[in-house]
Amino acid sequence: MSRPEISVVMPFAGDEDAASAAIDALLALDLRAGDELILADNSGLAVARGGVAVIRATGERSPAHARNVGAARAHGEWILFLDADCRAPRWLLDAYFRAPVADDVGALAGEVVPLLDGDTLVSRYGSARSFLSQQAHLNHPYRPRAVAANLLVRRAAFEQVGGFYEGVRAAEDTDFSWRLQQAGWNLELRHGAVVEHRYRATLGELRRQWRGYAAGRAWLARRYDGFEPQPAVRRALGRGLARTRRPSASGVSAVVGRGAPAVSAGRLERGRYLALDALLSADELAGLVLSNRPAGRPRTAADVVVVADRFPARGDPLVEFARALDGARVEAAARPESPDLELAGALHIDYREDDGIAARAVAVIALIVRHPARSVADVLSRRAGEPSLSALAPSVRRLARDGRARVHVLGGSETRVTARRIARLAGRPLDEAPRRR
Repeated sequence: MSRPEISVVMPFAGDEDAASAAIDALLALDLRAGDELILADNSGLAVARGGVAVIRATGERSPAHARNVGAARAHGEWILFLDADCRAPRWLLDAYFRAPVADDVGALAGEVVPLLDGDTLVSRYGSARSFLSQQAHLNHPYRPRAVAANLLVRRAAFEQVGGFYEGVRAAEDTDFSWRLQQAGWNLELRHGAVVEHRYRATLGELRRQWRGYAAGRAWLARRYDGFEPQPAVRRALGRGLARTRRPSASGVSAVVGRGAPAVSAGRLERGRYLALDALLSADELAGLVLSNRPAGRPRTAADVVVVADRFPARGDPLVEFARALDGARVEAAARPESPDLELAGALHIDYREDDGIAARAVAVIALIVRHPARSVADVLSRRAGEPSLSALAPSVRRLARDGRARVHVLGGSETRVTARRIARLAGRPLDEAPRRR
């Protein structure tokens, strides 16, 4: 069986022992001429050996950044993104091409099943719930999606959409698969290209992950019209209503929750799983109001703040304006469909779409308390379709932290209106940049 060349990119963040184990996992794969193995090191601790290229990816601590850095180094026609906490069979690469791949397929989602060697309640819980099942994700009611734990992407498709969005802590793979489909590519499942995934082992890790997942879904809702996160509490209420309306012949509901305990688990274990369900439901509700920015981003006061719309779009001649300004920070509404990753990495960009409900609430209360007259004037002058005061309040708060930074605008008439409002609320003059043609 012939197949195209594949570059395997594994994002990694961990200690030296984990780095060695990740390299061992890559070396266990069967390769063909032209294939390559790349460890995109997000921690700076891995040491190359055995033909695995180690690429430093320490510009941002996120899987998205590591994947993008690894993909930039790859040369294969296809790029396989494989997480370091997955165990792959040696024949994984060949398994992807046992069936023909149509020309309009941009990515193949390899199945992800639990690694059944967990020795803690939390790891057993993750295995029982199997949160990363590609089949379940591809059946998503809004639009098919895939997790990047085991995802083979056509290079042409990856380059067309500009890779994974950086500067977010979760849901970047869902967003990537949705943008891929918006660009006209199809997404297909490969049942035979299966890997085993090791789930979180401690409760603290699982709860942080769960809050991150929820923050990511809330971020997706701000980006995609018509998508609405469905908290577990709401899904449980829906199942309860379904039980009362459609009882099965045996008197037991025919509706089974996606997270139902494993049948093989004992009664005590299943009770513990249900207790974890309740705890994680509370974490999910908390996460839905949080921002989707990764923690610990370095920040210095800017001399110039450039207000933009969707930034930085590839091919836009005015994006160089922001690069030419010394000490500039960009305050953008959202990420473009196809970003300029090089420019995005060279600038400090804050996106309003990343601001969660909690950040907006705190910022708008602080703004009203500190500048009530400005706030009332903004509410009264806002026109239909313009961002609300709460949506702009975090931008105003960030601008206040930039001292006396000058404010420029980069965009069309709608962006200029938004920039004037932000500058007026912060008590700053606005220096308009050249208009977008």
